[in-house]
Amino acid sequence: MQTKLFSTGFGGALLAAGIAAHALMPALAQGQTETTTTATHLFVKRDKAEKLEPSATSVSRVMLTANQTNGRYSIIDEIFKPGMKSRPHKHGYHSETFIVLAGTMRWTVGGETDVIGPGDLVYIPPDTSHAAEVVGDEPVHAIMLYEPGGYEIGLRQRAAARREGESAGPAGARTQPRRTPNPYADFIPDVRPGQ
Repeated sequence: MQTKLFSTGFGGALLAAGIAAHALMPALAQGQTETTTTATHLFVKRDKAEKLEPSATSVSRVMLTANQTNGRYSIIDEIFKPGMKSRPHKHGYHSETFIVLAGTMRWTVGGETDVIGPGDLVYIPPDTSHAAEVVGDEPVHAIMLYEPGGYEIGLRQRAAARREGESAGPAGARTQPRRTPNPYADFIPDVRPGQ
């Protein structure tokens, strides 16, 4: 499946991401620690959102969880610091939509590379190899939409592992097995031994 990059205003990008998320069937993460309840409207203030630091080069704010959207999607507000570079990886169960608000990133998705900046987005289907890096000396501010929801569970695990001194997440190979199986928050390195 070919990855599509769009250049549009932020409002159009969020609309496109929302339409894509609602068009697909909702699903819940296995092993999810949160209890799903009936969704209700929410106002989420960025400075009040749960703040995580899953790597030395990223700060994540959990804006909406799978629990809050009946498993449909999760939305993460992300700051990627200069020097951030992920290894090629894929996620077997969820799609990702990254909407850049500020800064510039180079993405390689399914073998195709492009540079995206403010107002641009990249959509990554499940089971598609991808890697990203910050271009330049400015941090990147992005909104990420994960469908189905549950990716915040993996972010919490990586942030906890980092606090405990373990290597975790896209910036490095995991040294310990995952604490809780969660196929919607999976991180599958797309590098074979010897590469």
